[in-house]
Amino acid sequence: MLTLSIATILEEAASDKNKHLEGNVKDIQELLKPENLAALQEVAKVFAFLAFHPVADTAVADYVRSGTLADDSGPDVLALFTLDEPAPTPVAVDDRSFSSWLHLGKGVHPAYQMVRTLFEDTYVPPLPGVLFFHHDWASHAGAVYVPLNTATEQHEVRVLLRKVFALAADEANPTDAKGALDRLCVALLKERIEYDKTRGASMQEWLITSFRLVAEHSGDIVSVVGLAL
Repeated sequence: MLTLSIATILEEAASDKNKHLEGNVKDIQELLKPENLAALQEVAKVFAFLAFHPVADTAVADYVRSGTLADDSGPDVLALFTLDEPAPTPVAVDDRSFSSWLHLGKGVHPAYQMVRTLFEDTYVPPLPGVLFFHHDWASHAGAVYVPLNTATEQHEVRVLLRKVFALAADEANPTDAKGALDRLCVALLKERIEYDKTRGASMQEWLITSFRLVAEHSGDIVSVVGLAL
């Protein structure tokens, strides 16, 4: 399975409308302006972030290494996760992936920190899990978080993710981000799937913070190439 930095995906998507973005963008805040983020609406209807620790969450890590994420998320969901190396060009995910972050504790692992920035300091959501965002980049519509801690085997992770990816895609509406999130919550309730709904930060703010977190450990935020291109 090949992965690519979301920064590269965004740069390529936005460069058609903003020619000055062509080439390697050094300023991530420039790249993550709402008018550039809007170009991703042509890539996918829903944006998801899969948060896991390679040691503490072996079932999820093994699932990602298995290479079915693109098939399971489908064409309408752009599924992101952290990689322990930069990926400005396609990088393969294999048995050796995430090894350089094996020593990182849960409290400092970028993926865990990225989720926790969306919640109050007094509350720590069950991890691992998956965040769902929709297209209202600059607003504070929040995100929906589905914990994956009940899935203890790789096949259980895949079954649960396939279900929640499908629900998120079914409820997506690029012109009604908050409504889409509310409908996703209702759909999860009907399926008796636990979730939390965040408030506060926009996805634009979250991405800026998240890129800084992964950069501290020489990593990247990536998606599967076959899904993104």
